[in-house]
Amino acid sequence: MTRLIVWRHGNTDWNAASRVQGQTDIPLNDLGREQDAAAARLLAALRPDAIVA
Repeated sequence: MTRLIVWRHGNTDWNAASRVQGQTDIPLNDLGREQDAAAARLLAALRPDAIVA
């Protein structure tokens, strides 16, 4: 069976300000970096065959 997991990027200052982004690469803020570290641990535990970004 194939399983698809959709994961959203971590928080940025623009997210916090409700600004629309998509064309601009905004760095993660402190919360986003914490979310990134937690996501890495969770995704690694799932042992995926592939990750597409």
